[in-house]
Amino acid sequence: MAFYAFYFTLYAQIAIGITFIPMWLRAQGLSETDIGTCLALAAFVAVIINPVVGLIADRTHQNKAILTGLVLCATVSVLVLGASSGPLWVAVVFLVYRSIVSPLVPLAESILIANLSAYRLSFGTVRAWGSASVVVTTLLCGFLVDWSDTGAILYLLIVILLAQIGTSTGLPSRAGGIRPAITTASILRALRNRGFLLLLGSAAISQACHGVFYAYSTFRWLEAGHSTSAIGIFWGIGVSAEIVAFACGGRITARLSPGKIIAIACCAGVLRWGIFGLSAELMPTLFVQILQGATLGLTQIGVAAYLQRNIAPQFLSSASGTYWAFSGLAAAVAIFVGARLYPISSSHVFLFSALLCGFATIVASMLTRYERGHSHGKAA
Repeated sequence: MAFYAFYFTLYAQIAIGITFIPMWLRAQGLSETDIGTCLALAAFVAVIINPVVGLIADRTHQNKAILTGLVLCATVSVLVLGASSGPLWVAVVFLVYRSIVSPLVPLAESILIANLSAYRLSFGTVRAWGSASVVVTTLLCGFLVDWSDTGAILYLLIVILLAQIGTSTGLPSRAGGIRPAITTASILRALRNRGFLLLLGSAAISQACHGVFYAYSTFRWLEAGHSTSAIGIFWGIGVSAEIVAFACGGRITARLSPGKIIAIACCAGVLRWGIFGLSAELMPTLFVQILQGATLGLTQIGVAAYLQRNIAPQFLSSASGTYWAFSGLAAAVAIFVGARLYPISSSHVFLFSALLCGFATIVASMLTRYERGHSHGKAA
């Protein structure tokens, strides 16, 4: 139960960050452009931090200690954020907070993937608990904000981080067995594989488009006249679709290669972001949110399957950190572009995401062909 409990608290924290923190920042005097710039800068910082933390974790084998320490620091940073005043100071402290929490997902995934066999776990099942947490948290936070004000956002986030500290103590550090000496050179060699590079060019870009969605979707929905409670429900629908996808993750990976799974996710991204760019009204929104099962669920299922099958356990933290760093870099660029497009029209932001997923679809098809050739080579 340790993984289920931790993932529940991890994604509760993420739910607050991606759905309601932009709203809290705007209440502190930051404009949509300012918020987009802050999110882009945070993503750029993550490009450096995530691989470095992953490298340290792989070389020291102290994944759990590093993870718990980061959550402790994140809790302190949120307390400081709540006491901050003035848009500039709020933006600075927010960047510190985002820098601290950015390695949490890659670290958690490296621990989980390394222990899937030992604990007889399915990545999709554990990740579904995270998605269920997002549903509960977004609904709860949406109603709390409607009932009180945006101040409730940080209070809830602090409670969640404290729970995350407690649940992190039950995680294993890494799968048991022999721990070979790890060098920086050996890690870099493992990550220069062509298949891994194609994974970055497809799945990481598909993942990055969700960063754009998280940054600007709430504002687009508010612009269309939806209430914060309705927005919470929209997020709940999207994450419910994720849960279905993750629950079927074992069956999906048994029938499809990681490349094919990611290609389907990228195609769904073209459709999803294109529709949302054209309309944020109720019916299109409902369809767009159902597609989250494919755009996010299948992307993460495909990535986890690829890492489990192709990356040695001793390199998982670095591989996961590099993947999320590249995704963060792509998200930073896309969010930065979005900050310039949003004042012109919010629809342009999501049509741009659709174009990115079109490119990712092409790269995913190359990954599929690479997998096919690689499997034939092994058979020969």
